Amino acid sequence: MDRQDWLISAVAFTIFAMVIGLEMAWWRWRRVSKYESADSLANCSLVLMQFALGVAGKSLFIVTGLEWIRERGPRAVTDGWLSGLLLFLGVDLGYYLFHRASHRVRVLWAIHESHHSSERMNFSVALRQPPLEPLVDWLFFSGLAWLGFSAKAILTVYAFNLFYQFFIHTEVIRRLPLGLEWILNSPSHHRVHHGSNFEYIDRNYGGTLIIWDRLLGTFTAEREAVRYGVTHPVTSRNPLFIAFHLWNELIQDLLASRSWGERLRNLFAPPGWAEGNRSVRGQASGDRTIT
Repeated sequence: MDRQDWLISAVAFTIFAMVIGLEMAWWRWRRVSKYESADSLANCSLVLMQFALGVAGKSLFIVTGLEWIRERGPRAVTDGWLSGLLLFLGVDLGYYLFHRASHRVRVLWAIHESHHSSERMNFSVALRQPPLEPLVDWLFFSGLAWLGFSAKAILTVYAFNLFYQFFIHTEVIRRLPLGLEWILNSPSHHRVHHGSNFEYIDRNYGGTLIIWDRLLGTFTAEREAVRYGVTHPVTSRNPLFIAFHLWNELIQDLLASRSWGERLRNLFAPPGWAEGNRSVRGQASGDRTIT
């Protein structure tokens, strides 16, 4: 990270702290409990862990990897507003694809689940970031690097994409005005994404824009009250447990796998596959015992 990156990060975290403070004051004035100290502290710990790993990843291989890809591409992009628009749309689509994969690929869900494990919705939950995510999300922008966008440009636009997403983690704002809900991701759309209600699970993956969800069939509007959290609640406030607890389960399933096909499915099938497979395996073991 260069001086500009550190300055952007310092400004962003200052704004986050101010907005969280304002939201806390708003709900306190309304005499509504939306914050819990232990939950908010865990959220802050997780974002610091992610920030540290993100800095390390950029220094060690992320920037190098994207530039290596760029050098082998056609360098098709030129300076100008069209290239800037393409980069913005490309980063947002890349985030959508990464986010969708993070819910549908078990090894990625083991990384991402920590962001969804809070049963609250407030601006501090936006900081409940998966520590390992910066080590893998950049791969979904490799196509932009191949086209000729620099690592610096890609990662800067991505940083602003994530900055925007901070402001959609709230219940203060009900709907965006002027029809913006059709184009932009919004607090309403993102509340749905954090819901554990059956009809809300794996919906609304967008970053800045909601158009990808509308085009690709993953959009659901907010209708009934949202139950926040995950289907298997995480009650711990220990940030290390929140970030890594699914890895123990994943490793146990890999060790119990009886074939390479089963190992690959334990890694890359949707998260629910392993649970169903354990149930089938347990029934088969019980049948053999009875016989």
